Amino acid sequence: MQVQADTSLGTKLFLLRALKNPLRLGAVAPSSRHLGALLARYTIVDDFSPIIELGGGTGALTRALINTGLDPKLLYVIELDPALAAYLKSALPQVNVIHGNAAELDQILPPEVIGKVHRVVSGLPMINIPESIQRKVLESCFKIMAPGGAYLQYTYSPRSSIDAKAYNLKKKRLGTIFRNLPPATVWEYTKAV
Repeated sequence: MQVQADTSLGTKLFLLRALKNPLRLGAVAPSSRHLGALLARYTIVDDFSPIIELGGGTGALTRALINTGLDPKLLYVIELDPALAAYLKSALPQVNVIHGNAAELDQILPPEVIGKVHRVVSGLPMINIPESIQRKVLESCFKIMAPGGAYLQYTYSPRSSIDAKAYNLKKKRLGTIFRNLPPATVWEYTKAV
């Protein structure tokens, strides 16, 4: 299933939201399909596990995941911004879009999803988020994951935007995509033993 972007409406909405609150959006342009392909390589582990995407924006990454073979019914996109959440619900009706806070996943996800998630993919601008909120988001993510699950974070910095040791996590650099504006690095975080 290939999903096309409504580039004009999505781009306008992205720019409006970026102008309104640039630190919350954390990006200067929607994610590229190249970033989506790298994330999909590490996100899709089987044909039945739900995947959580934090910070869906205008759906660039969501579309890239679907276009690389993910069943849209398995994708749960969490978006805090009400205008972006409404846009995603309209533009991607086959995806489970939830307007809510990533720090409350156990409260906003359907009960049948909790404990079955192997991957959480995040586009949240963690570098701009206070440590106390970062902690809540990460705790929320690992609380709803299956054993051995991983949190994937992309960042526009070449360094990790999360202090893995502070959260008792192991980190691994999965790659850098230069064909993204700006270039993005993907990190994987798992619970330390």
